[in-house]
Amino acid sequence: MTQPLRIDELDQNLRARGCIDAEHAVQLRRMIYSKGSVTKHDADVMFKLDQACAVKHSSFGALYVEVLTDYFVWQTSPQGYVTDEQAKYLIENVTRDGHVAAKTELELVLNVVHWAREVPEALVMLVLDAVRQSVMLSRETAFGANRPQAAIGAGDVAILSKALHAPAGDGCLMITRREADLLFTLNDATKAGHNDPAWTNFFVRAIANHLLNSMDAPKIPTRDEAVHREKWLNERGSVGQLLTGVATSLARGNVPFAQVWEEVDPFGAAAAKNEALLEERALKRRLACEQVDADEAKWVAGRILADGTVDETEIALLQFLKKEATAIDPALEAVMKRAGL
Repeated sequence: MTQPLRIDELDQNLRARGCIDAEHAVQLRRMIYSKGSVTKHDADVMFKLDQACAVKHSSFGALYVEVLTDYFVWQTSPQGYVTDEQAKYLIENVTRDGHVAAKTELELVLNVVHWAREVPEALVMLVLDAVRQSVMLSRETAFGANRPQAAIGAGDVAILSKALHAPAGDGCLMITRREADLLFTLNDATKAGHNDPAWTNFFVRAIANHLLNSMDAPKIPTRDEAVHREKWLNERGSVGQLLTGVATSLARGNVPFAQVWEEVDPFGAAAAKNEALLEERALKRRLACEQVDADEAKWVAGRILADGTVDETEIALLQFLKKEATAIDPALEAVMKRAGL
């Protein structure tokens, strides 16, 4: 009786021929997902096949992104937390020639950054640098072809938005100084007026986000906290089991009722009340900080005047700040006057 083909044999056969057809992508999918989970060996196979086969059906690209996103995001423990070691493994495989060279590789890294709860900063910056290269070296990157050189397209804006506003981003839904600097670098390199209209709105709101909302970023549990919570949930079981345990303890007279309910709080009433109070305090602090301070004003002025001009996108930013900020440090006054504001 003929034994079914194993993934290692299929891997060797496909790498030898250098070509992956649609039927091979289907075979790979069955072999990988029939086990119920994606293993490190499966990830190795997908990376090696992508590197070795010059001709690949589009269905393989879709599978490549799906399988590796599952491995790095959904099948980590705790789920959604990418470790430094995993990030290094991912980066090494998608930057073999020093940068992200293919659309599927960019999509994979973007997927991981977007869906994970926490990733090392190196992954976020890899996505942003890939966009920088596609914009500034459009004729030398696979995803920058067929468009004017040094121009930001709608696709670039979509990628930047997905990466910078991802839960796993550098600033957890906030824009950091490093990210803001990169956006200014992109804007300075594309002053020819060929950028997509979406760029101005995105740029203005991203930089304003950095300047006016620079504190109290949403707190995402650390990996250790998530591990502890998963362990607690596994040990405690469901809410129904929790309530059964409470009832049993009360029936036996082991623990006073108030103490049990205070410790367990299965429906999160106490936690919700505390969170509401903290959010109210944070909102008051945030509203008080919606201003451009001296350090921020000097930074913005330096970035805008770095090339000696104030372009339309930068004028739009200054107009937004003038309208929305509760106060602006005098260090920005000279730039405002130069922009006619």
